[in-house]
Amino acid sequence: MRDPEPISPAKVEGADISPCPPRILIIEDELLIALMITEMLRDLGYRVSGVAHTIPMATREFAKRNYDAVLLDINIGGQYHARTADSLAKSGTPFAFVTGYDYLVDPRHENVPILQKPFTSAHLRALLEALVGPRALKQVDAR
Repeated sequence: MRDPEPISPAKVEGADISPCPPRILIIEDELLIALMITEMLRDLGYRVSGVAHTIPMATREFAKRNYDAVLLDINIGGQYHARTADSLAKSGTPFAFVTGYDYLVDPRHENVPILQKPFTSAHLRALLEALVGPRALKQVDAR
């Protein structure tokens, strides 16, 4: 009798999940918060494609196009960068604002998801699943 063939994510009925975890670009000017988000993402099974602490750094990361979604701090260097959000929306890139502020975003960005600081790993997971779907399936025991 042959050993059963391992089940790959592509063979799971109804699964629309890539075998590779989605890549997330973090744009956050606070180093400690960026590190916390990085750790949370990795713990949740997502990959971090890059971290940008300034808009020029973010622009360089955008040029690489090695991300599936973006977490964009709503206030980088003390300013709301509406053009950055506009560019992401125009390109069809899934993204969410991350903020510790209580003010409203520009009306044209009112449909962009917001992750309110402080947040938990569960909040981050729910947001990312809404943006890019669940992380890659773990190995399935095919006994």
